[in-house]
Amino acid sequence: MKTDSNHQNGKLTGIEMLEYYEKGPWPSHVNEMKKTAYPLEVYASGLETRASPWFGGSAKVRYVYVGFIARRSKDGKNTELHFRVFQPSGQIYRTETLRKLLDFSDKYGLGLLQVMGQTGGLIISIDPEKADEAVDALRSLGTDIGDTGDTFRDFASCIGPALCEYSLFNTLEARDYYLSYPPIYEKISNQLFPFKVKLKFSGCPMDCSRAVHRADFGFIGTWEGAPEVDQALLKDKDKSGQISMEDLARNCPSSSINVSVSGDLSIDPEKCEKSMNCIKRAFPAIKPGKTRKIAFMAGGNIKGRFGPKMAKPVALLDDYKQAEVFITSVIDRWEENYPHKDRIGDMLAKEGFSRVVEALKETLPVAPNGKPSGQTRIIDSAVLSDEERDLYATWSRKIMDEYRGA
Repeated sequence: MKTDSNHQNGKLTGIEMLEYYEKGPWPSHVNEMKKTAYPLEVYASGLETRASPWFGGSAKVRYVYVGFIARRSKDGKNTELHFRVFQPSGQIYRTETLRKLLDFSDKYGLGLLQVMGQTGGLIISIDPEKADEAVDALRSLGTDIGDTGDTFRDFASCIGPALCEYSLFNTLEARDYYLSYPPIYEKISNQLFPFKVKLKFSGCPMDCSRAVHRADFGFIGTWEGAPEVDQALLKDKDKSGQISMEDLARNCPSSSINVSVSGDLSIDPEKCEKSMNCIKRAFPAIKPGKTRKIAFMAGGNIKGRFGPKMAKPVALLDDYKQAEVFITSVIDRWEENYPHKDRIGDMLAKEGFSRVVEALKETLPVAPNGKPSGQTRIIDSAVLSDEERDLYATWSRKIMDEYRGA
């Protein structure tokens, strides 16, 4: 972007930045926003300062305690009341559903939707005078006002078997199951907890829902043993230049791949850490093993009272339903004993992860493996430095060794 030399420090104003974003061959979000009543001057001020132009606000919606976000502009001239909306699993919307939500937004808001993101969809800026009526209208569409505050947040799943060949269990079905699981469903719209609770479902170790970093309870598809290798197909890919078996071996994070003199590739099942580095590059010549499992994790969060935490492995499950009683037992323990703003990961750090799991192990049909290490403390930031990434990597390798009994 070129700057105008007439402006101080060569910087564009926010309004000029909006004009810039209307140019070019691509569809312009600014043009679309101009079709609504959204306060563009506030948006422009945020672009100019490179900071949010909003402060937190307050609102009251009859009989509803979660699912809406109130805020006011820093200049005090504008206010907003957004409704969060529960998304379909995998964020797969039917066009009929989108049309209904757009009609809803036209009637009660500004005609703007946010339909992506792991915190639910968002109806932008509901008319406060119509907020009570809007809640009932939203429910009549087959969805509900979503999640904010000290409650269950919208559960997130990767696209799973709908589109992804790597999916090792049905993440969409699992999310739907836990959203309707009675002990969870009855609390889903109430402010009952010390802090928020997130459940995330990833179909494979690539963890596209970011369960290991951001979920109080995470489900990640995995397998036992080494990946399957189709030697003939792999050699064809190597010969045609699609992949290099030597590179696969060289770049394996756990150094578990070897290429024999005869040209066969082998993977040591004891050393394989399920990074899927080789699978991503050579699929379907290399595929996940046939003995499918679900790694059940607990205690992950980016923002907590004591800094970010990676989730800790609790057990390898055969079915996602096997964790339901354990989850509610952990939540009951946390809800009864911990202060405001303590996440479940904070409870596990304070009491000791192995102690909590041991106390509740009867609620898991699968015996926990190993005694994973305590949490490495890292600064409260989602953007990690190289040093912090090394700390996380070292710690994750250590808990994996302990988990496997190494």
